[in-house]
Amino acid sequence: MIDNLWPSYERAAIDAGLPKQSLGTELVLGGWSPKYERMVATAYAKNVRAAPAVVQQPDEGVASPGEPLLGRPDCFASDDVIAAGRLQGSCLNEQMDRKVAGGRLLIGFLQQGRPMVKDLGSI
Repeated sequence: MIDNLWPSYERAAIDAGLPKQSLGTELVLGGWSPKYERMVATAYAKNVRAAPAVVQQPDEGVASPGEPLLGRPDCFASDDVIAAGRLQGSCLNEQMDRKVAGGRLLIGFLQQGRPMVKDLGSI
């Protein structure tokens, strides 16, 4: 689906004045699996037109862009999650040379029959 929609996404972004080299998307779809009796997800990523989207089955961890979190251990403690959010926001703002990320960091917890959203605070 991402590969089929990519040309339209690319045209719309370029028409909006975004540089082509900055285009990319990451999509994580997940839900409760009766077979595995836990949450499972599939991650899709694309950033160049010539290459097909990358499809991965994450086993565990945080669904997030690799940069600038590469090499950082996954940790679900609130302090570590907000530190990672601040790092990502800062990196994105620096890359774009303007403020495009910030505000409040919301996290979602998904368990069978019990979705929750928690506000961790300002990033």
